[in-house]
Amino acid sequence: MVTNLVISNKLLSLRGRMNITDLSDQLMYEAVGEFAFLSPTWRISKGAEQVATVRRKILSFVPTWNINSDIGEFAIKRKLFSFTRKYNVLGGPFSGVLISGNIWDLKFNISNGSETIARATSKILTLRDRHNIEVIKSGKEAELMTVIAMVTLHLERKSETEDSS
Repeated sequence: MVTNLVISNKLLSLRGRMNITDLSDQLMYEAVGEFAFLSPTWRISKGAEQVATVRRKILSFVPTWNINSDIGEFAIKRKLFSFTRKYNVLGGPFSGVLISGNIWDLKFNISNGSETIARATSKILTLRDRHNIEVIKSGKEAELMTVIAMVTLHLERKSETEDSS
């Protein structure tokens, strides 16, 4: 069964908060960042329960995010030489998963070999950074992995925007 989610955050938010809702705008997950000088920790919650933390690795040649979650500990690492955004999942139950985007960051695909776990699309020229997500693989683990991946992608885009200004 396909699960549809929507992730959005304000591009100009200082602290940061991302809501992940279903299509009827009911809150499913929430990601909240903390104030920190170098590497803030983002906490992802489902209801009152924290299900994951995401933290950017400070001293890394390529952007790397360390994740501690209900589905295990793993890292999401950006590929260095790629024309479009590509990330590998290292460790955990989804080790080897590839997260790839298009040139304008409007579409993302999360796959394990030929199996598509989820895909996300966005509209151009919006005031909020927002993606519609289709989780194709069934199960809570695939849904959480997709949420973590999309939060990570939004965090990297946000850090790139802050670095360029």
